[in-house]
Amino acid sequence: RDVDPLGDTEPPPHQVPWKAMASNMGCDKSSRLGILLLSIVLLDLKISAAFAPSTTCSPCRYSSRAFSTTDKTSSDQSRPDLPDYGKTPVDIEKIRLEKAKPWRRKDLFGNTLVEQTLSELENDAEFQATTKRYEEMGAEKVSKEERAIRRRALNDIGTPSFLGLLKDRGVPALTRKAPTVFQINIGLFCNQACAHCHVESSPLKTQEQMTAKTAAQCLELLKDTPSITTLDITGGAPELNENFRYLVRMARTMRPDLEIIDRCNLTVLQEPGQEDLVDFLKDNHVRIIASLPCYSEENVDRQRGNGVFERSIAALLALNEAGYGKSGSG
Repeated sequence: RDVDPLGDTEPPPHQVPWKAMASNMGCDKSSRLGILLLSIVLLDLKISAAFAPSTTCSPCRYSSRAFSTTDKTSSDQSRPDLPDYGKTPVDIEKIRLEKAKPWRRKDLFGNTLVEQTLSELENDAEFQATTKRYEEMGAEKVSKEERAIRRRALNDIGTPSFLGLLKDRGVPALTRKAPTVFQINIGLFCNQACAHCHVESSPLKTQEQMTAKTAAQCLELLKDTPSITTLDITGGAPELNENFRYLVRMARTMRPDLEIIDRCNLTVLQEPGQEDLVDFLKDNHVRIIASLPCYSEENVDRQRGNGVFERSIAALLALNEAGYGKSGSG
């Protein structure tokens, strides 16, 4: 049943977060199920509105197999690669976070996740193997090889190229229109090292950071391009770039009507030196887009790092207390 997090009535379909997200993103069936499951968990905490309808789906190494079945055969099987296989029900309307657990963890704020992430990377065989490949081949050759592997995999199942498909379907040549969204990746440094991160952000990426000069150039472009209505800032953890606040503050001053998006991993709110980040985002009317790869605490922690699920929920609740996700809060 569709649940209104701010009342007892059922909202129109376009206001239901998981439906809107699935529709806007054109997700496949398994992705829509994941969005639905996550939304139900968050709706039960009355925090789903902090997740914007345009939140992107991240590829997950567990794929749709992460959703266990309720038949006896499946529950009896052991799947060490899927930590909740056979014990997380598919009766999604019954999934709830344990209210007894202290999700409001103010003690987490001011405590860094970086040292734990670095320790986990040292013991991650897959990460160490990838690092060795980069050292031996260089980033450009690795990227080229990975693109070739993906293309061969698509060819093996008969998937045409994007442009080839358009031509076969008689779609006219694509032409560029005036830009409306200016998305900026301002650095790959992050306090997490998620297994699914397509830019492989981590605490080790200290050099790949946008400089003040480049940030100023972005602001010039924004000023000279009136068709842009949205500034979409991502990373890494964009908030950990020293120019993030300058970029947001100047963009808001230049364009009071501009929609500014911060793609936030949530745990960054608890990093030392970020104690006032929630207030900064609120004061500058920044829209926060966040995500969790699964509704299961065990799966999230395995994919994003130990304790990340709990930290993420605590961060969402802190955003709620500041007005995020509440009707009429602006």
